[in-house]
Amino acid sequence: MAGAEGDSVLRGGAWTTLSGFLPQVYTLLISIAAARVLGPDDFGRQSFIAFVGLTTHMVVSAGLGLALTRTVAEALGRGEPGRARGLVAWAFRVQVLGAVIGGGVLIAAGALGSTPEAAWIAAGVGTAIAAMQSVPNAALAGAHRFRSAAIIGLVTGAVTVPVIVAVLAAGGGIVGMFVVEAVAVTANLVWFGVVAGRLFRRIAPESVRAPELERAAIRFAGLTTVTTLVTFVVWKRSEFFFLAHYSADSQIALYSIAFAVVTAIGLLPERLALVATPVFARLRGTSDTAAIRVGFGRLMRLLLLAMLPLVAGIVSVGPAFLEVIYGDDYADVGPVLVILAAGLPLSAVTVASTALLAGLEDARSPLVAGAGAAVVNVALAFALIPGLDAIGAALANVGGQLAAAAVVVPAVRAANGIDWRWGPVVRGVVAAAAAGGAARAILETVGGVPGIVLAVLAGVAVFTLLAALLRVLSPDDAAWADATAGHLAGGRVGALLRRAGGHGRAL
Repeated sequence: MAGAEGDSVLRGGAWTTLSGFLPQVYTLLISIAAARVLGPDDFGRQSFIAFVGLTTHMVVSAGLGLALTRTVAEALGRGEPGRARGLVAWAFRVQVLGAVIGGGVLIAAGALGSTPEAAWIAAGVGTAIAAMQSVPNAALAGAHRFRSAAIIGLVTGAVTVPVIVAVLAAGGGIVGMFVVEAVAVTANLVWFGVVAGRLFRRIAPESVRAPELERAAIRFAGLTTVTTLVTFVVWKRSEFFFLAHYSADSQIALYSIAFAVVTAIGLLPERLALVATPVFARLRGTSDTAAIRVGFGRLMRLLLLAMLPLVAGIVSVGPAFLEVIYGDDYADVGPVLVILAAGLPLSAVTVASTALLAGLEDARSPLVAGAGAAVVNVALAFALIPGLDAIGAALANVGGQLAAAAVVVPAVRAANGIDWRWGPVVRGVVAAAAAGGAARAILETVGGVPGIVLAVLAGVAVFTLLAALLRVLSPDDAAWADATAGHLAGGRVGALLRRAGGHGRAL
């Protein structure tokens, strides 16, 4: 990735990271309030209901949503806006059935005795509406209106957070939380529907049925749904089901907190890899195999380097930080957090490999690797969670991620090899470890909130200094990053990158 491709990844990655990261921040803020007001047991129960709702929504809508996005984009690319509009109308009718099924699952759970009954029913209503909302959202994405789609979610999320906090403070409990979320997703549906409706009426005065595109969308949705289910087992807290069966709700609470934090941080490689996929596809279209190999190696190295100091920071300061913001009732979250953080580098190489393979039109290899990882994850969950609770869940998750990282093998083969340049990577590990050690030493000496603040500042300073002294970037990686992002912060980012690459000297 160089030149225009590098700039595209930076700009697109920055926007998609923001649109994915802020909702995670909203979720974290809500979880802090809920954890403190509800207590470990009720917070664990709320987390489990929310997880079931999210899972159900994903099953009934993710495949069709992705299929609609690509099919609408294809129709618009062919200059057939009427067929694109017809696809949106067709998809909405299909999704209504999925919404009824998905919402009905949660409502039935409440009616059959799951407690609190009203919370399950409210979550079911919210799940059904969210499923319908996925259609106009996917349509906007297919029309490349990413900014419009992101703004809707960010605005409604920003309003929802203080409302939920107020409801919790007023004693609304778990039921109140899900009622507010159902109202919020209804507002999303209306807003998305208005924006998408205006857009497609403007670009296509008439709606045209396209049966062949509908069939293609159904086929793609089926494959995508299977892939999504496999991905869910490894990356989306499937361990909750085992914790709900074998452990107490308080253990679900611990795992939920740690998982949410690590997931928010893991969005960095995920979002950048998402933007890298069309770059690799474009390079494939030009038959530039050399650029594919160089770009894949650079993506892997830079994502690994980005993860190293983050892992060090989580391990050294994360447990103390979470105990401060969530309270003493959640002091046991530390070991769970540290174990899950160990999976971040695995996540980075996995999503980078998947991005390459997607760009090269290989959907089979990620599916095979994901299926194997799902088997490993479930086996470990059965073996570890009954005796180790949330810690066992974390170990099972990381074990699944380790198995999923096998997708690197077909990715390297598809790229015709990869230049790992282990020297800078190893030096990055040393710099991150030293930074984490310095942060931990200060935290143990000072303690409390002041100690956390000083530890973070010290860790950043030590890593920045050692990154320059040890040259954790190869000269050409540093030159690429400088050309792409060196202008940020008045050129200070570029200066740091050049020092980390040894001012362009050979290694």
